[in-house]
Amino acid sequence: MAGPLEDELGDILEKARDGKSWSQEDLSQASGVAEKDIQAMENYELVPDETTVLKLAEVLDLDGPSLMAISRDAYCPQAVAGDPDFELVTLEVLLGSYPVKCYLLRCKQSGESCAIDTGANPKALIQKAKETGMTPSKILLTHTHYDHAGGLDALVKEWKCPTWVDKNEPRPKGYGKLNLIGEGDVIELGALRIHCISTPGHTPGGVSYKVNQTVFSGDIIFAGSMGRANSTWSGLFAGITQKILTLPDATILHPGHGPSTTVGEEKQNNPFFCGKV
Repeated sequence: MAGPLEDELGDILEKARDGKSWSQEDLSQASGVAEKDIQAMENYELVPDETTVLKLAEVLDLDGPSLMAISRDAYCPQAVAGDPDFELVTLEVLLGSYPVKCYLLRCKQSGESCAIDTGANPKALIQKAKETGMTPSKILLTHTHYDHAGGLDALVKEWKCPTWVDKNEPRPKGYGKLNLIGEGDVIELGALRIHCISTPGHTPGGVSYKVNQTVFSGDIIFAGSMGRANSTWSGLFAGITQKILTLPDATILHPGHGPSTTVGEEKQNNPFFCGKV
């Protein structure tokens, strides 16, 4: 069963405001909703009525029914299937009290494996790799925020393997040998071909990794929401709508936080993208 969504109503409102460069006061003026109520929603202290949710959705260019479903905890993506060509181990580790996902992927034909992100908890990743009989030959980073690249030095020392990261991304700490990648590059893992999709916006050099019909998307898109635009909101939105959500509906999305989902699920249920792709 899928876990809880990464973002609640308040997170979505804040990110949508960011897309318009609006303050809470600006949103209040545009919607007629009291600023104190908007603040309470974004602080998870108020669940508004249906009329208010739909009013906010309209002025923020969000899909009303999708936003309503999330505000009522009524949306959860269906469980996703596996891939016949690779074994996938998903770890949800805690950075303090904040859950972060990282992945171990093994080619079934060759047995070669890799790690995707670190979860900032190298001990957990090393232990799980040992339990599953994996010794990753590669570490692939979707981006270098601490929760996704912290502890990289310990993994490099343990596995004595190189790291891949987008050429435009700030360099991670403790990376050892670093391979720089960009849009369209392909990384081979045994019989698997891992395609690099440049998806900046959350960070300057965010990258998603596509293996067959599965995408490891880092923090660009979540089930029911999108990542925080620390670099550029328009770039993040364009990367999602033009590169990720144009993939076949059955494409599985494994994000850095929250439950896995599919392209089809997000086109139908994500308030940022419903009806826009």
